Amino acid sequence: MPVERRKHQRYDQMSLELSVARRGIAGFLRLNPSVNCLDFSLSGLQFGSDQPFKIDEKLVIDLRVRDIEIHELSVVVVENEEIESNFYCTRVRFCFQDRHMKNPKVMHALLQIEARLRVEQQYGV
Repeated sequence: MPVERRKHQRYDQMSLELSVARRGIAGFLRLNPSVNCLDFSLSGLQFGSDQPFKIDEKLVIDLRVRDIEIHELSVVVVENEEIESNFYCTRVRFCFQDRHMKNPKVMHALLQIEARLRVEQQYGV
């Protein structure tokens, strides 16, 4: 039996809206990918997209669940796999060491999103 490495519960995306952008000049030169969130945890998330990403590539994401929004989260790509032709599954980890991510409001918003997703998953709300 494989050892479970997860520290945080994962939640199906349900009502989580996500946008992804590349950082720096690459963000200006390429169109933002079309994405859909596959699952979420307090340490990161997975999303499907029409564009591949490189391992260790830094991205900026925005999240929204109904009335809870959080913008410009720093993430790093830890895995990217082509699932089918021109559809990629990308796993990212939140970069809590970045200055912006150390703001207590960021963790508070992530905890609110987790709580909202947990309620939706348990009760179908």
